[in-house]
Parts: sequence; structure tokens; C-alpha cells
Amino acid sequence: MKIDLDEARRVAALAHLQFDDAGLERMAAEMTKILTYIDQLSEVDVEGFEERDATVTPFRADEPHASLDRELVARNAPSWRDGLFVVPKVIEGNAGVATMGAAASTPPSREAGDE
Repeated sequence: MKIDLDEARRVAALAHLQFDDAGLERMAAEMTKILTYIDQLSEVDVEGFEERDATVTPFRADEPHASLDRELVARNAPSWRDGLFVVPKVIEGNAGVATMGAAASTPPSREAGDE
């Protein structure tokens, strides 16, 4: 299926995107490639393959289990402060160090040289 510029313009408008003519041509070409690929998939012989039940999940059972030992986590963390992982700041904004996690209990601080 070939997507023309009018159809590409309509899709762009529905997605609230603005393109110049070159961008529309590229978008039309990319959508044409995608639809061509989908058409190829419909031609694949799937005889002998059974459909999976949509209600069956391949994931493990969602059962409660013991949490990780916070003291062990703290010992193995590259940087740990006040019961939280300390991670490098990667986004500009408030000064300070970004932390990840919440402290249920505060394990001992990790000192330099402790391994």
C-alpha cells in the first residue's frame, strides 16, 4: 500500500505534527515501508502453529516473597546515603545529589574503602 502526500498530511494533522514538504515525503515513504512489511507478514505460512490463549501470561506467578536485606544492599551499593541509593545527577535543575528509593530503615553508612 502506497501512502501519498495527502494521506501523510492527514496523519500528521491527526497526530498534531507539522512537517515541511520534504518531511511529509519522508514520512509517506516510511509509512509505505511499514505497511509493505505488514503486508509481507500476512503472507507468512503459519500452518501448524497454534494461537496462544490471550489470558495466559508467560510471566512468573505474582506471589509475595521476602524483601532484599537492606544491609546487604547498602554494602553492595556503589553509593548509599541515609538509606537511599545515591545516583549521579543527569538533569539540570535543583542543586544537590539525586537519590533513588525510600528508606524503611537506615542501614549503616558505607565508608570509603569498605568492600
